[in-house]
Parts: sequence; structure tokens; C-alpha cells
Amino acid sequence: MHGLAVWLTASRTRALFGAVLVAFLSLLLPFGTWLSGAFIVLLALSDSKPLQDWLAALLSAITLGWWLSLAGAGPVPVVLLAAALVVPAWSLGRVLARGGSLNLVFQLATLVALIFLGTVHAVLADPPGVWRPFLQRLASELDQVAAVMSNVGSGHRPRDVNLIEASAERMWGVVTWLLLLNTMIALFVGLYWSGIKTGATRLGPAFRGLMAGKTLSALGVLVTACALIFRWDVAADATWVFLGAFVLQGLAVLHAARWGMKWNGAWLGVTYVLLFLPFTTLLVQGVLATVGLADNWLAIRTRFVAPPQS
Repeated sequence: MHGLAVWLTASRTRALFGAVLVAFLSLLLPFGTWLSGAFIVLLALSDSKPLQDWLAALLSAITLGWWLSLAGAGPVPVVLLAAALVVPAWSLGRVLARGGSLNLVFQLATLVALIFLGTVHAVLADPPGVWRPFLQRLASELDQVAAVMSNVGSGHRPRDVNLIEASAERMWGVVTWLLLLNTMIALFVGLYWSGIKTGATRLGPAFRGLMAGKTLSALGVLVTACALIFRWDVAADATWVFLGAFVLQGLAVLHAARWGMKWNGAWLGVTYVLLFLPFTTLLVQGVLATVGLADNWLAIRTRFVAPPQS
């Protein structure tokens, strides 16, 4: 990793080549959409400013857009998705490069996600309507696959209209949370890669101290209460963003506990596995989000300090 990072950032030509290559890989590899952003963050944190991270970001966005258009996406989704995968990571990478902390960019990313959601609900007359055609096509395709596998014959299967409508109602919240997660993973990997290049430990201490802060945590509680009491759509969508942010902070608390108490890392690996298993995802997310939220007020991770050696 060190040699690759040094080689790709040794000259402007290599950096721009790397931006294009990583953009291709980010859509080819499963769950690799953060790769382009991570490379842009690495360039932003590089001491060699002639590498021009903004130009690499532009090339990455163009490459992603071209790749998406070949896959059949329309011009508007192409522009929006390419920008969403590159611009947040680039802008927040510049904040890191100018001395900003990981906590600062985490809080900024969360605020930008909330502002984006508010804009969507203010501009669109029917925000869920954007997702209904997509979900209906997806349901139709899944019905056809299920029909073939079960030898149903005609292939006609009734769809759960209520399920499609419920999914459409919350899609903006889920998608915004996924974009926040994608941006933060890009920042984590870019910071880690930068540390490998320079021989410094940059990600570990910063991630173990990750905090949303009391202001965002109080806002999260208020928004969740509004979603439960008043059934506001924008508040319900914003709850997903806060859930994701506090899950990340909960993971930071777990890493701080493992590091401070010198515990075995096996249980941490089990936590990550359970986090992504369909039957345990909601439970683990709820526990992590609760721990992350409470940490803003109770400073839970400060309790995880290894006792002095006698």
C-alpha cells in the first residue's frame, strides 16, 4: 500500500491516471463506490500541491458519469450520482488538508446531508414519487425471478403495494444515509492511506475520538421526537441520517474500548459481521446508535482507559 500510494502521487500524470483508474474500479468492485473519494482525499492530503486534487476530482466525476451512462442511466442521475460520489469527499478532504479534524468533517458531512434532505423536501412536490417507478420495476423483476424459480407458470404474482409505498416514503432518508456513509468511508480510507504514505498513524486515533457533538445529538433527539409525534416526512428521513451518524460514533466507542482496555479484537469483528447480517442489522444498529448518542453527553469512551501497571 505504501509503495502504491507513493507511486500514484509521485507526479501529476500518475495522479490523474490513478483518478481515472480508481473511478473505473469503484463501480466494478462490489461496495467500492468510496474508492474514488478515498483517492481524492489522499491527493488532497498530499504535500505535493501541483498534483491538483481538484483536477483529479473532475476526471473522476467524468469517468464515473461516462461509466454510469454506459450502464443505461439517464443524464440527470448520471450528473447527480457522479457529483455525490466525488464532490463531498473532495471538499471535506480539503478541510482535512487545511488542518481540520476528523470530527469537524464528520459534523460538516452530517449537516450537509441534513441540508440536502431539507432541500429535497422543499423543492419536490412529491419526494417519494421520485422512487416509486424504480421500486415498482424492482418489485416486478423480483416477482419474475421468483416465478421462474418456483415454476409458477404465468409468472404473475401479486405485489405488496403498501410495501412499495412505505419503501418510497423513506428512500430519501436511506439514500442520504448511504451517501453520508460512503463519504465518511472515503475520508477514513484516504486518511489511512495518507498515514501509510507518510509513515504516521493518522486514522486510528482520529476515529477512536469521533464525535457528532452535543448540538447534533440534541438536534437528533428533537428530530426523532418530531418524526414520532407529528409524522413529518422530512423529520422521518432525517432520523435515518442521525441513526447512521450515531452508529459510526458507536463504532468509534467500541474501537476506543478495545484500544484502551487492550481487549481481544475478535468480538469487534463479530460486531461488524452482525451489523451486516439481515436478521441482526436493526438490533446492532440500534445498540450502536444508542451508545453513540449517549457518548456525546456521558463521555463513555473516557472510561475505557487501561489501568496502570503495578
